[in-house]
Amino acid sequence: MENNALNNKQLLLLLEKHSRNQCTEAELAQIREWYEQLDVSGEKSDTLPGSPEAAVLKAAGWQAVAPAPPVRKPFYLRPWSKAAAAVALIAGSAWGTIYHYQHRSTSLSADASVVQHRLPDGTAVWLNKKSKLTCYPGDDRTVSLEGEAFFDVAKNPGHPFVIHTARMDITVLGTSFNVKAYKNDVSDETLLVSGAVEITLREQQSSKIRLRPNEKIILHTSSSKQHPASYELKNSVANHDSTLNETLWRENKLVFSHETFEQIAVKMERWYGVNIHIQDPSLKKLLFTAIFENETVDQTLTALQLSAPFHYQINQQDIFITK
Repeated sequence: MENNALNNKQLLLLLEKHSRNQCTEAELAQIREWYEQLDVSGEKSDTLPGSPEAAVLKAAGWQAVAPAPPVRKPFYLRPWSKAAAAVALIAGSAWGTIYHYQHRSTSLSADASVVQHRLPDGTAVWLNKKSKLTCYPGDDRTVSLEGEAFFDVAKNPGHPFVIHTARMDITVLGTSFNVKAYKNDVSDETLLVSGAVEITLREQQSSKIRLRPNEKIILHTSSSKQHPASYELKNSVANHDSTLNETLWRENKLVFSHETFEQIAVKMERWYGVNIHIQDPSLKKLLFTAIFENETVDQTLTALQLSAPFHYQINQQDIFITK
């Protein structure tokens, strides 16, 4: 073992104490020192790169030399399993070094611009602004999404591609589709462009919803625990060049399709990095349909004024909408 300050027996006992929250500060320092010397770089072939699983695999090597602690519960647990459980506790803590290793190269973010990336399995993904995609070490066909993304999934019939969002899970084999799942939005959407996808709603696990090309599911959130979120299926109409409005953001186009001022204000906030305050409630219900490309927020608001009466004032990052 790399850390000569502790032998295997001492280390196992320390980890056992840690699992019971009985370590002193000095003992915690020893555990931290041991953990930081583990190989989590991925340079060794017997470990998973950049993840706490590397520590668990390395911990498994103790079973040949480490004695088993007393078993007090009515089931059997091998010594290395206890050590691995303690490692999991350590990896889940707030230590900055461990967090860095666990999440290095596993998250993709888009802030002020659209980001395009190719995942290890060959899947192409576009992230819309203010979006985050999380990938999992050891499984290049499972991701989590917060925000909006377009996927062109590489075909692999034996291994489905799965996208987790806060309110739904999407399973595909090889297809292209758009997912919108921003944290504070009142609805989530999945639009299928080609192929086939299966949707599982988190609140209705028994329901499996299959989409057809150009069909989308809109999941409306519910603030009541007694009433699950509702959903509806809609068809999306293709433009003259066969593109769909819901996917035009990939071309840096801001699209409003028969949406209320309240809805487009949320889109504009993400697109331009501003805060919009609609000060008259009656303005929130105004409807707009438009496509903008390369316009500033000032130019966009001026164009919207041509179809509805309102005034606006820009104060740095804050925009105030009045009658």
